[in-house]
Amino acid sequence: MNRRVVLVAGFFITTLVSVGQRDTAGFIDFVQKAQVELGATGLAMSVTQHGKMVFEYGGGVINSEAATAPSVNTQFAIASLSKAFTACAIGMLVDEGKLHWDDPVIKHLPAFSLSDSLITKAITVEDILSHRSGLETFDGDLLWYGTTYSREEVVQRITARPLSYGLGEKFGYQNIMFITAGLMIEAVSGKTWDEFVKTRILEPLEMNRTTSDFETFMTDLNHAAPHIDGKEIFMLSYNNSGATAALNSTVKDLSKWIKFWLDDGVNRDGDTLISRESIERIWTNHIDLAPSAFDKENGIESKAYGMGWFLMDYHGKRVIHHGGGLPGYISKIAMVPEQQLGLVVLTNDMSSASSMLMYAVMDWVDGRDYTHWLEKFRGFRQNQEKAKEEAERERLGTRVSNPRLLPIEDYIGTYQDEMYGDARIVMGERDELVLTMLPSKELFTGDLEPWSDHAFRFDHNDPFLTWGLVKFEVKLDVVEGFTIDLPNDDFHFEKLNFKKVSGG
Repeated sequence: MNRRVVLVAGFFITTLVSVGQRDTAGFIDFVQKAQVELGATGLAMSVTQHGKMVFEYGGGVINSEAATAPSVNTQFAIASLSKAFTACAIGMLVDEGKLHWDDPVIKHLPAFSLSDSLITKAITVEDILSHRSGLETFDGDLLWYGTTYSREEVVQRITARPLSYGLGEKFGYQNIMFITAGLMIEAVSGKTWDEFVKTRILEPLEMNRTTSDFETFMTDLNHAAPHIDGKEIFMLSYNNSGATAALNSTVKDLSKWIKFWLDDGVNRDGDTLISRESIERIWTNHIDLAPSAFDKENGIESKAYGMGWFLMDYHGKRVIHHGGGLPGYISKIAMVPEQQLGLVVLTNDMSSASSMLMYAVMDWVDGRDYTHWLEKFRGFRQNQEKAKEEAERERLGTRVSNPRLLPIEDYIGTYQDEMYGDARIVMGERDELVLTMLPSKELFTGDLEPWSDHAFRFDHNDPFLTWGLVKFEVKLDVVEGFTIDLPNDDFHFEKLNFKKVSGG
């Protein structure tokens, strides 16, 4: 792989020396090494301080066709970094008196409904923006991932997913609730979330290379293609994820975004787009997160979520940050208001380099040792790879040589999960069973291979996820339905329960 480093060498040295940092050349080498060892096919980053970009890096490649390194103007899918734009948009509407943080969601979206009628009536704007809805982390994400469902239908269908907690009882990272917030913005402002963000945020901040439109992103000549383990994969449209993950942006544009927040919501023309009061409300601790053993060992004493931003204390300084992840992209943005310091890291691979660099940059700027972070995250990566290999061996070991199965025709038919929708099993051209999850047929269509008693291996089209096991529920030799065992950290296949609604 060809690599090229792009650096603003002339003025980052002076700025960072002013905060006690003297190892500039060493840090450049560190970033390059981190990119390679943590598997980032392409990586672009910047460090800003006092409103100026003081460090800029681009290395690796943007796609498999050209040995072109990303720059600060290369577009990446930024996934959940989109959430802060949604929180900002809500804050603007609060400032205008068009809604309030404690408004019930149903005041502005009367058709909104969760599985619990009391929580439906009580849940507020602030609740859905701070991940305390009662839904578990990533609940319902299969509704938008690769599906043909609109944003409205995604939100409508989450009603069928039972809540796991009481309102405000526990943190559950919730993409569907942010999609809901986007619909609320449209209901209140008369503009779609995309239009509102473009006209009220992107254009005033001159973030001209940030877009929520998939076609615009994909046809841009300077966009980074998604990769997994260095291999380029096809790109899905995430337009239906809307206010939770639809934005695509660049390091340069996101550096302007950081400056806007650190300048108390004022743009370069001196216009206040969002009040300091709303910024502080967004950056307020709305739900505590327990520090992990990793946190306690590494200078993090407290953690929480605000609205669209994670909050933490790192070596006594307040840090506002968020990550973003989609298949083939991992990103990070962070701010240390006390130091007027900001960081953006965008990658086009499933690399932990972005998170690692957040900690390394803060230590680098403060004159602490930063080099140990690479060793630590390298160890994490090695352990994850070993665990993945072991899990694969164990799953392969579950295969049975002569499984108990019904005649193949008995499995053919249409099946339905109450929340997700329909799946269909048909006979393929080679007399094999073929399963299609209809809302996401581009991703989840594949052959079913006999595996164990009334269970089949499911090799689908999604390059991000492992293969699944389709386990049929059979009573008195009659197929009643199936579940899907597909272990992963992002999507709850195990919660789907497809019931047979018609035969072949």
